[in-house]
Amino acid sequence: MVKFSNNFQSGKLFTLIFCTYLTLTASAANAEIIGPAIKIQNNNIMIGTGFSNIKEIENAIRSGVEKEIVFTIELFREWDFWPDEFVHARKIQKTIKYDNLRGQYRISSHDGTVVKERYFKEFNDLKEWLFTVKDVNIINVKELEQGSYFVRVVVESKSREIPPVIGFFMLFIPEIETSLAKKSPSFIVGEQPAPGDIR
Repeated sequence: MVKFSNNFQSGKLFTLIFCTYLTLTASAANAEIIGPAIKIQNNNIMIGTGFSNIKEIENAIRSGVEKEIVFTIELFREWDFWPDEFVHARKIQKTIKYDNLRGQYRISSHDGTVVKERYFKEFNDLKEWLFTVKDVNIINVKELEQGSYFVRVVVESKSREIPPVIGFFMLFIPEIETSLAKKSPSFIVGEQPAPGDIR
């Protein structure tokens, strides 16, 4: 009888964790990518984008879960009779964790070259810095041939620290919790662009 009780309790625990995971996944499905906004500045293609409707991710961060958010910005050239051609990409990786000793949030941002770190006392003050990227220089137009191009933005989030009780069930939980992608409208390189946004 004791053995049956233990199995029953384990089953209840698994059901609770699994249902919680499904709820979080469904909520994350409402998230969306902002933009991307595209402009040419000093012959450089500059990208701005962000991540919205992410209440479940915000709640997890507020509860102390360390999160990693990765923005991948990819440039493609369009072809009529061939697959689109990948040209270049930039990746910005951001991590956030609540520092209990200092009573503040620590965010680091790494773009492959430069690491930036900032501290915030209030969660609302850090949201823009964490969930958006601005003026990402993807490439200089002088390096591109004339043609039609577009930008694809991929945003992924995952937890850096998994509570020990969930460790046993990691087989059922993907490493990446949320993954979204969005393609920009096409734009022409090789013609004189209008000032500001090129879309």
